[in-house]
Amino acid sequence: MGREESNPYGGEQSTSKAGRAECRPFGDPAAARVFVIGHDPRLQRSDAQAETVFFLDYLGQPKPTEGPEARKYGLATATVQYIEHLTGGKVPLAEMYFSNLCNEFLPHAPKGGTVLIPDQVADRGIAAIERALAMGNPQVIIPMSLQVFYHLARSGFVAMGDEQNATFLQKAMPKTKYAARGAYMETGRAPFLDVCGRVFWHGDVPVVPVLHVKSWSSRRHGEAYESAMQSAAASIQRSLAR
Repeated sequence: MGREESNPYGGEQSTSKAGRAECRPFGDPAAARVFVIGHDPRLQRSDAQAETVFFLDYLGQPKPTEGPEARKYGLATATVQYIEHLTGGKVPLAEMYFSNLCNEFLPHAPKGGTVLIPDQVADRGIAAIERALAMGNPQVIIPMSLQVFYHLARSGFVAMGDEQNATFLQKAMPKTKYAARGAYMETGRAPFLDVCGRVFWHGDVPVVPVLHVKSWSSRRHGEAYESAMQSAAASIQRSLAR
């Protein structure tokens, strides 16, 4: 492993690109008012390995103009702009913390589908997030994507009513035939619509699930999520005003 260097934009990165097992969270959990939980670092159709979640270390570099590097920079800036949109521009980057639920590089899902995060891998990620949360005093947690919220609900990280929890988990659990191939596909119809934009709790910290930044940026989410995402932004901003 190469020498560790401090990243002035909030994360640490290794100077060695070979043999990297995980990507790194971004930000200072002790200073963070907003915790963002992404999915996993494996891009669906690329073998690129992000040193830092969402390539956010690219924010400290000159803006690339073309090719893969420009796309990585674009994802980093889109992610920050998305969270700024949700928070109403009231939280500086220095007060945000970003981690994936899974920071391990799992194998690609077949045909570019959504990679399955196995329970034991998700549980390791949740334990790491718990440790980061304990370092500070966050005002809101923002999980992005259905599978991320499924694992938070399955593990008891978020509080839901018993009936609501059982119904959601039944609909959101991975389909067996897809899971056997390393892909995630929910069992029921549109379970994320049942939770997106609503407020749940981790202890006394609000948890507001939202669409993944790629779905929001590309507008592939459809009209059904417009109202949910408006509610998400309003709930996040109320949480920050507490």
